[in-house]
Amino acid sequence: MEVQVRHRDELGRERLVSPRALHGAPVEEWPVLHEQRPYKGRRSKVRQYWSSTTKKSFVCRSLEHRDAAMVLDRAPDIAYLSASSLQVEWRDGERTGVVDPAFMARTAGGQRRLYLYAWGGREPDEQEVAVARVAGQEAGWRVRTARVPDGQLRRNLYLVSQFRHDENADEEAKPVLLQAFAQPRPLCEGASCLALPPSLCWYLLWTGELTTNWDLPLIPTSLVWAAGEST
Repeated sequence: MEVQVRHRDELGRERLVSPRALHGAPVEEWPVLHEQRPYKGRRSKVRQYWSSTTKKSFVCRSLEHRDAAMVLDRAPDIAYLSASSLQVEWRDGERTGVVDPAFMARTAGGQRRLYLYAWGGREPDEQEVAVARVAGQEAGWRVRTARVPDGQLRRNLYLVSQFRHDENADEEAKPVLLQAFAQPRPLCEGASCLALPPSLCWYLLWTGELTTNWDLPLIPTSLVWAAGEST
């Protein structure tokens, strides 16, 4: 199988190169190859997503795609998340095709990842996975599949994602809040008893430093506790 990667250079010109030529390159920081734009008759609406890892927004292809970004953005090992900056073109005999990754990412340890997406809960097809793995092996990327959780967990994560912005963070207040939640207590009590904005608690739920029973609806009276503390 022959595999090549199409991307844009620093001047915005399209390039088609071997994956090996991109080994070590900061592809997750590059501009997207094709902007997602709304148009009449499009089945899904494009969505903007502000990533807490980059402090920048990128465009998602649909509501579901945005929620997949949300899950990765919250993952503790993801240090940089962006829309895909490239596409992988392949030829196998007379057969040809294109693979459009869902996201590019860099982990806290410096590993680069190419994320495929399980649209509608369906796994990527075998050909798509095989092509991505060939490109990843040559370029030094790990290939992963982005997924969206079902039901209440998805709704809860979307709720806490509304507080992911830096304006809701307070490093000085954080240890005090975590101490206040050393034992489970209603979410609404933690900040109010310390005369702090409730948004600080919601932010710590986003970062994972506070946790709760994610299978239950998350409301102000939900029991919340510091992650790692026994319940």
